[in-house]
Amino acid sequence: MKKPHASPAAPERTTPEQPVPSPAPAASAAPPAAAPPEVPAAAPPDELTQLRAEVATLRDRNLRLQADVQNTLRRAQRDKEEAIRFAEADFARELLVVLDDLERTVAAAEAAGDKPHADGVRIVLEHFLKILRQRSIVPIAAAGQPFDPARHEALMQQPSADQPAGTVLQELARGYVMHERVLRPSRVVVSSGPPAAAPVANAAESPRPE
Repeated sequence: MKKPHASPAAPERTTPEQPVPSPAPAASAAPPAAAPPEVPAAAPPDELTQLRAEVATLRDRNLRLQADVQNTLRRAQRDKEEAIRFAEADFARELLVVLDDLERTVAAAEAAGDKPHADGVRIVLEHFLKILRQRSIVPIAAAGQPFDPARHEALMQQPSADQPAGTVLQELARGYVMHERVLRPSRVVVSSGPPAAAPVANAAESPRPE
């Protein structure tokens, strides 16, 4: 009896390979949380005391600088006002020479008995003095006053039985001030005090006994 032939095995059907899906990208990682600010460590007591002392020194220096600046500004303003106030001082000082000539002319005319001439020049002199007063320029009191080296210039001394030492006896040239500043000192003669007593004559010598 014949064995039946086995039918050849059918070839295996292979399924096409399926692409392996790539793993899904991982979600982006969240940014790291910000670190808390570092708190500086407290300064030691000695360093803290030193810092406070430095702050106090700087504050004091700042106050001093501000005071210096204010003083400089005030000084500059005062100098400016003084310069404006005395801007005419040099010119006024030169005019005093003309004033002296007018006074000498009046005195000479009066001494010569020329009254009309003296009166005419006196009118000019008084008008001149009025203009000077409007500029705060006034004469310095001298005769009979105590000698003041800031306002008087002593040209000589002479004894006087009427005035004590250090008193102005005579004014040789009138002085003037402008806003209390001396333009020209008065030239004066100053008393040196009472004259020295004359020496007493010696009594006549008695005759010698023979």
